[in-house]
Amino acid sequence: MMKKRTALITIGIMVLLLSLFFIYRFYFAKPSAFPPDEQLAEQMNNVFPKANVETIQDTIKLDTEHVFVPFQSSDNHYGASYWIWERNEWKPAKIDTLGKPMIWNIDSENPSASHIVWNLHPSDGISKADFYLIRKRSYFISRGEHTYIPRIQMKESVNFGEESYGVLALPDDWRSFMTETTEMASEQKLNTAFTNILTDKNIFIGWMPLNDHHKVTYPEHSVNGNSFNHSYIDIGFVGMVDKDELEK
Repeated sequence: MMKKRTALITIGIMVLLLSLFFIYRFYFAKPSAFPPDEQLAEQMNNVFPKANVETIQDTIKLDTEHVFVPFQSSDNHYGASYWIWERNEWKPAKIDTLGKPMIWNIDSENPSASHIVWNLHPSDGISKADFYLIRKRSYFISRGEHTYIPRIQMKESVNFGEESYGVLALPDDWRSFMTETTEMASEQKLNTAFTNILTDKNIFIGWMPLNDHHKVTYPEHSVNGNSFNHSYIDIGFVGMVDKDELEK
């Protein structure tokens, strides 16, 4: 009887240890080396054949678990893929056949940990872009208290150079503003939509694409493509800003 009980206890301990091992390996193991270009292209084409990935242009590491991978397709499109380390493997969380600017927040609890990424078609002739963080002025009354929120307009200019793709970590002043605003919203117990600054209707990040002559140029070859979503990531569209929306 005692031997049987000892055997059951031993088996139970082994099962527990194996379970802990697989849980650790599945959820908490450190990321392995990022796959080579050939494997990236093959994996993307397998899960999303419309991507038609032919050439991996670069692999840009945002942190240990997030990598931006721009690519060129066999039908001469310039696309973007968003790779994450999830459940013990590297996987493309999102694949876009066209590379219009997007904002990718890699830390859901910290909206300032965001990056603007893009892969624009050379035929669009865009050599520079002005990115803007704008908070619209607003006014509201809550419990008899009047509150005025002033307008904020921040600008960051980026020269694209010879590469069609790029990554822009948010400038320090943008990050400070977003962190302070999020903390203030949390302290004041405002609605949850305001807690994540990127979903607040009065705050947005936009861009103005420019050609070599500093004229606004519409990126017709870099918009309205197809997308594939494999896993959830916090990513948003960067809309174009019209000159009429800006204040001097």
